[in-house]
Amino acid sequence: MSRPVTRRAFVAGGLSLSFLATTGCAALEGGSVAGDFPSRNVEIMVPAAPGGGWDLTARQFQHVVQEDDFLPGRSTSVVNVTGAGGAVGISKLVTKNRKDPHTLMITGLVMVGALTLNQSKITISDTTPIATITAEQEVFVVKADSPLKTLKDLVDKYQADPASVSWGGGTIGGTDHIAAGVLVKTAGADPSKVKYISYSGGGEATAAILSGDVTVGISGLSEFEEQITAGKMRVLATTGTDPMTVDGKQLPTLQSEGYDTEVLNWRAIVAPPDIPEADRQRLIEFATLVNSSPEWDEIRKKQGWTDFFQTGDEATKFIADETTRVESLLKELGIV
Repeated sequence: MSRPVTRRAFVAGGLSLSFLATTGCAALEGGSVAGDFPSRNVEIMVPAAPGGGWDLTARQFQHVVQEDDFLPGRSTSVVNVTGAGGAVGISKLVTKNRKDPHTLMITGLVMVGALTLNQSKITISDTTPIATITAEQEVFVVKADSPLKTLKDLVDKYQADPASVSWGGGTIGGTDHIAAGVLVKTAGADPSKVKYISYSGGGEATAAILSGDVTVGISGLSEFEEQITAGKMRVLATTGTDPMTVDGKQLPTLQSEGYDTEVLNWRAIVAPPDIPEADRQRLIEFATLVNSSPEWDEIRKKQGWTDFFQTGDEATKFIADETTRVESLLKELGIV
């Protein structure tokens, strides 16, 4: 798996963050020396139904924009466009909203898988990436009395007999499924033999893990944290490199267990294609303002989101690399 681009302090269009912090709001009001944005109200599209991770990200982003008045004289709305794992929403962004910097969209790793499965001719690379903004680690868990004590035990069991290991998580081709495939591939085993069981909700997955219906469960830490704290589940590994703790105990990572890879459920904000370069720069400055605000930092901490801020060309390359990686992996898993 390709390593994510190193996160660093961003300097947008030659303007330092300190300059943006003191002059950004004034520059964004009405027009700007760099472009027209914002000449009218801004819409943030969520290509999914209300209540999910993308929706929460968009509404929290909107809250910070309004709370800190980052678009003086303009309002920000969130609109949900559902269908085909985000394919309907991104199609609208790329076609009907082309060239319009006032319509943004929240997207992420899950959409890469969904678009691949739906054989969509449109990919995230057809948009104008503005910034990656957050990321969440996944966890591999087993029930507390499982004979699998370590991640190596799980891998050894799979390598000896792939059919003896069932993996439980969310959507087919989603982040959980991708995490299973990445681990197996990194271990040198055959991803096409992964026996993956998809559950419609965290409650169903939790019940399947605790009952022993699946060998190992995969999801975000928040999904299983209560069961882990209660001693009903055991974490074999997290999928990121930043250490995570539960109940004061540091959890093992894929790398600490000897598997040099990483899977992050990242989210990003993108604009339609063919927007003027000047407006792209203004949008990057706008996203930088939100990301550097204390309110957004508090939201990240409360939600357990990792700061994964990359902008412009850096974000574009990261998304392109992730798209290539996921498309290849889903083919190896035999689901495309």
